[in-house]
Formats: sequence, structure tokens, C-alpha cells
Amino acid sequence: MRLPVALVALGLAAIVACQAASNPPAATAPPSGATSSAGPITSGSPVSPPPSREGTCAMRVSESLTLANLTGPGIGPQTWPLPQLDSVGVRVGGHSRVTIRNGKTVGFSTGIYFVDTTNSTIENVTTQRNRFGFYIHTSHNNAVKGSDVEFNIYGLHLQNSDDNLLQGNLLARQTYNSPGGYGLYMYASARNRVLENTIDSNINWGMWFSEAKDNVVFHNNVIGNNPQVSDNETSNVWYDAQTKEGNYWSDYKGKDADGDQVGDTPYPILGPGTMVDPYPFVEKDGWTKKRRATIDHYEPAAPHAPRAVTIVALAGGAVKSMHPDANRASDLLARDSRNVTQIALGTDERTVYSYTDRFVVAQDIVTGNATAKQALTVDGIVAANRDGHSLMVVGSTGVEQIDLETGQNEYFDYHGQPEALAPSYKHNHVFVATARGIDLLYLNLGGRTPYTIPVDGIPVAMAMAGSGTRIYVAVGGQKIIDVVDTEQYAVVDHIAVDVAATSLAISPREDVLYVGSAGGVEAITIRTKTRIAAAAFLGSVVDLAVSPNGDQLYVALAGLSHAIAVADAPGLRVANLIELEADPSRILVASY
Repeated sequence: MRLPVALVALGLAAIVACQAASNPPAATAPPSGATSSAGPITSGSPVSPPPSREGTCAMRVSESLTLANLTGPGIGPQTWPLPQLDSVGVRVGGHSRVTIRNGKTVGFSTGIYFVDTTNSTIENVTTQRNRFGFYIHTSHNNAVKGSDVEFNIYGLHLQNSDDNLLQGNLLARQTYNSPGGYGLYMYASARNRVLENTIDSNINWGMWFSEAKDNVVFHNNVIGNNPQVSDNETSNVWYDAQTKEGNYWSDYKGKDADGDQVGDTPYPILGPGTMVDPYPFVEKDGWTKKRRATIDHYEPAAPHAPRAVTIVALAGGAVKSMHPDANRASDLLARDSRNVTQIALGTDERTVYSYTDRFVVAQDIVTGNATAKQALTVDGIVAANRDGHSLMVVGSTGVEQIDLETGQNEYFDYHGQPEALAPSYKHNHVFVATARGIDLLYLNLGGRTPYTIPVDGIPVAMAMAGSGTRIYVAVGGQKIIDVVDTEQYAVVDHIAVDVAATSLAISPREDVLYVGSAGGVEAITIRTKTRIAAAAFLGSVVDLAVSPNGDQLYVALAGLSHAIAVADAPGLRVANLIELEADPSRILVASY
């Protein structure tokens, strides 16, 4: 049924009502490459083809028009990362030179949807309280200008879309429904220009770039988002090279000693590429107040001093600590470490959590201070939550999370068989490796598990990249590593290896994957999938960990050898062998 609208058309020739398809998709259809908890489907690609069937939308458009106000039937269920098309305010598909101007779209699954569209414009449109405000999908050379994108779950979303202009928009106050709450999201989108936007008070990310390359971002006000920005690439430019002017970041702490409106120190961009905005403004709209050229103070940051490292190993029910140069290990928790079954590292990288007999003890590796035992009721795999103050235990009977600052416990329903955990700071949920795939466990939604990502066999080990965008999965009995995109919920690549992997680790710069097996370790470049080094050991490799400095790999050996091998990275030349009294089962690296 056509929704009631008030419309003044500049070109009406091809405006038709978007009727519900005769066989509409199920309301709970999972995204490409994912499964519902009911069962698996085949793996998908990160480039999502436009769905062939849609629900109700207000209008399809092939020529320019001026909108009045459109009100939809509601936002519909979660379909991330596919566009939610149960109801669409305006859809432009496969057309060129279309302008959507003025008016408002409220209460749709997607306010405005561009798909396979070129040389078109969205201008002065308000889109509010939709699931997606604007979704730009496989569309190129378009412009989104002067529009108000507020109170949606997902603000302005670009997916596989290149060479677009995003200018003068308000992207503010998007609400949260993991992984939503962001102002601007770009996935696999290149050479876009982002300028003169205000990105304000989004409950999650202000700007979230993933696999997005060669984009240019400047003259934007980025205010009060949590956090402000994330970029997992190294080719995006966060300033205008000609004027040497960047963006205004409300949490910038630098000074402007010379009064040119530009800070004298760079603003760091969160992500593994260690990118910066070298010319951040010290006032909102600073580029409009600037009266003289930028005085260029920028110098690339000096290399960080190497961090001090302590290796922590779980061996024979005891928690051991050791320096990489040590000859032997010592007990970390002498009184409490004889029946430990799990250890985990806190997000501060210096707090070690030991789990024994359904009690947890937290110990600072630097000061040696330990908290009193805190009781838990769930038995399972332990991991530190990315919030920095909570610990979780995921088992076959449920999930328990304890706030280590308040001592408050929360319980969640879960019935999987966990093999490994990977908490995600970007998504506020936990990836759980099970025999059926990787479950997405949403703690903030009461422990719901809406999707399972299928992989090519039973996972025996997994490692999450520091940026949170990739999980590398060792498949049991196979010489293959599945590469899972944590934002597209799909296996997007495979890395062939020479061994059946038992453990994995990733370098801090996310350029080298270390693969452990019964006989040794291989180092593989992630970009080219080329083996660059290998080392054999007397004993089976049961776990791996990489120094945060990237210069050493730590190898836990069991069987014929009970030891921690310290190898140069990525060359894998063994520099030290630290003997243990029993087989290790887990290894961590604390740093400070």
C-alpha cells in the first residue's frame, strides 16, 4: 500500500509506489554470510549484492524531486550489514543525475536508499528515527549535502561506494543498537571527500572507517562521540594538503601557541595504522575564523620507546610469570595459583585475571597487588570485557559478567559449547568460537545470540586483530585459516598454510600472522599470504603471543618440552628457552 505523502515533483515520469513483494524476505533474515541460531548457511562476500525483494517503500525515483514529509511504519528488525528494506522512504536504484531535495523521512527502515546510483544528490533532507538514515550502496560520484541525519540507529552509511562528496551535513545523536550508534560509517569505500560536517553526540562512533581507503577528511566538527573516530587503514588523509587544515576534535588537548587556530601537536586517529590529523583546529568551525596561513609545526612522531614486557603462562594449574630474558619462571600468585584453569589479560594490558574453583583474582603485574577473591557461579572460558572493568565467563550453562569495581554480577542465557572468546570493543558483543561456527553473543541485549558466522570446519583457535575488524580462525584438521570480517559477519578470505594450525597470533601492526602447529611456527604476511619464516620445536605448540613492541614471539611448548620459547619476530630465530615444570596451556603478554 502506498504511504500517504505530500509531494511536489520536478520530474514525475518514473515515480512509482514500492509495493511489498509477493514473497518478502523474512523479518529476521540474517546478513549475508551469517546464520540465525536455527542453522547454518553458506559463507558470503563482503560486497553485498542488492537484495532482490523489498518490503514497502514510499516511492521509487528515477528523476529529481522535492520532498515534503514522509512517515514510515517503523524501523523494522536488525539486518546488519545489509540494508534494512522492510520500509524505505525514497529509493533510487540504477539511475543517474537524480536530486532528492528538502523534506523529511521519519520512521522507516531506511530513510533514503541509493543503490547502483551515480552522479546524484541528496540535499537539505532531514532523516530521523529510522534504522538507517541514508544508505549509499554500490553507488559512485554522488553528493550528500546540507542534510540533517539525527536519532537513527545508523546515520550515514557508505558500503562499497567510491568518489562521493559528503558536505555540510549534521550527523548527530544516533542511538545505540550494536553495532549502531555511529554518525558516519564507511566500508570498502574509496576516494570519498568528507568536509564541513558536524558529527556530534553519537552514542557510539563519530566516524567509523573499515577497509575504506584514500578518503580525504577535513573541516569537520567532531564533538562528543564515544569514541570520536576509528580507521583501520593507512591511506586515508585527515587534513587538506593544500591549506594544511584538518578537523575540530572536541577532545583535543593540544595548544595553539602561535594563534593560527591550528593546534601545534597532532590529533591521534584510533586504529592500527597510527594515523593522525596533523593540523587539528582548536575551536569549532576554526577554518571560518582563520586569518592567516597555518604555521606548520607537524613532525612525524618519534618511535615509541619499547614497552616493558612480562610473559604470563598457565602451566599445571599454576600461574607463572617471567621476563623474556629469564632462565626460569616464578609463581605469580603463590597462595592461589595451584588450581587455576583459566587466565585472561585486562584491557590495561597489565592486569592478569586468574580463575580457580569459580573464584577470580585480579593481580597487577607491575605492583604485584592482588584483589580479594570474587565468586562466580558459571564455569567456562574467561575473558576481560573491553569496557575495562568487567570480566566474563562463558560456559555451556550460561554467561556471567562481573563488574570488578562494584562486585556486581550479571547472568545471561547461553547454550553454546565455547572453545574460545574474542570480546570486541567496536561492537559491544563477544565472538564465541563453537563447533557450529562463531556465535555473536550480545551481552548488552540480555545475552541474545542472533547470528552464527559459518566457517569451514570446527574452529580450534582464533585471534582477533587489534583493530577489531578481522578474526583469524584455525579450522580443525585442515591446512587453512578462515578470515572473518567482524562487521560483515562473513568469511571473506582464506589463507592456505602448510600445517594444521593449533594456535594463532597477529602482529601489532596486523601485517603478520603467526601460525602454531604440532611441529613448529610459521610467519605469514597477511597482505600477500606468503610464508616469510618458519621454526621447528621439540614439543607441540599449544599457544602463541606477540610482544606489543612487535619484535618478539612467545611460544608455549608442551609434550616433549615444557617451556616458553622466545623468538625474534618476524624472523623466528629462537633467542631464549624458559623451562617450566609442567605443560603450559595458555600464554599472555603483560606490558607497561
